[in-house]
Amino acid sequence: MNSRVVALEILKEGISNFFISRTSWEKTVRFKDEDRAFIRKIVYGTLRYYFELSKRVDTFLKNPKNTPPYIKNILIMGAYELIEMKTPSYAVVNEYTKISPPKFKGLVNAILRRISEVAEEIDLGTGLPQWLYDRLKSQLGEDLELFLKSIESHEISLRAVNKTRDKIIKDFALNGIGTYPMKFSPWGIKCSDGVDLNTFKQFENGDFTFQDESSQLVGIVVNPQKGERILDAFGGVGTKTTHLIQMEPESLIFYNDLSRSKTSIAMDNFKRLRKMPSKIMNLDILNDEIDEKFDKILVDAPCTALGTIGKHPDLLLRITESDIEENSEMQLRMIDKLWNNLSTGGTLIYSVCTVTKEETDGVIEKFLSSHSGRCVDPFDGIFDFDFNGFGVQLLKWMEGFYISKIIKEG
Repeated sequence: MNSRVVALEILKEGISNFFISRTSWEKTVRFKDEDRAFIRKIVYGTLRYYFELSKRVDTFLKNPKNTPPYIKNILIMGAYELIEMKTPSYAVVNEYTKISPPKFKGLVNAILRRISEVAEEIDLGTGLPQWLYDRLKSQLGEDLELFLKSIESHEISLRAVNKTRDKIIKDFALNGIGTYPMKFSPWGIKCSDGVDLNTFKQFENGDFTFQDESSQLVGIVVNPQKGERILDAFGGVGTKTTHLIQMEPESLIFYNDLSRSKTSIAMDNFKRLRKMPSKIMNLDILNDEIDEKFDKILVDAPCTALGTIGKHPDLLLRITESDIEENSEMQLRMIDKLWNNLSTGGTLIYSVCTVTKEETDGVIEKFLSSHSGRCVDPFDGIFDFDFNGFGVQLLKWMEGFYISKIIKEG
């Protein structure tokens, strides 16, 4: 099957559902590695600059609103190849004309030819909605450029689990896959090759799992100890849960997530990685009661996830300005509720994969104004990540990610 046809199918799902499922990527398994990498690059890139590309394409159409969505997607994806990937114009025009329905071949051919003539002059900008760009520019200042660079592309990030990092890197090298160790995480591996590692036998055997470096550093902050009762309150697919168990098998790790679908995926991961929690729960943190106390509670809270745009560009299609305020209010309520389940002297670790002030320092500052807690450097001198009194924003060193560590005082 034509790689661009499959890319268009995946793009359609991303636009329609504001999300690309794992099932959708499974359409690429029969392609060669380089073709899978091409499909991933073109889908992610088109979504990353979708709004700007759409506006540019509309200027070449007589009746943009009457253009069928599938044809519009062909033109947008073709424009991305011409403008950002610098694919030779004859190849782009020919390939997209070939996969177009007979009725629209002439239109696609003509529009892409016209775009190719001015492609060098087109600047797609940041790809961010204007309201988001303005807000981040105000909040991040000079660090905005770091943020934009961090979301431009995203290498595959892995965590060694049941084999050493060095052994896994050697295994990849034997299979012609280039990897290298992460700078800060002792378990972390980066893979710059755009290959699909889900079918790699070492993945199926539980030798490694997928996890960003910033996410792996959460485990260092939690620092599980033998016999400690630790709650992963929003465990999702279990990535951080398994990391905590891996770090200290004799700690008591409790997994919780309201979503049954995420819990199902987490169960598969627990079994594959051979890291089973002490207890699995499906509670609504805001509305259900937890009749237990914990030494440590990890609140990896739902957020705008702006730090993950590099691997989830589809979120730019769904995020709204009100999401930031609504998330920050919900996050504050979550840690307020869980505070009651934390033993005196215990530690609450709050983390979010985003960069907005409202969801990071803003949440912690409001929380401390009405609770007897004390913020400490999450990394306790292990790394110098500019602790500001509330938490640490990791943007200067990796993807946008925030971690705060609060001690509950008597």
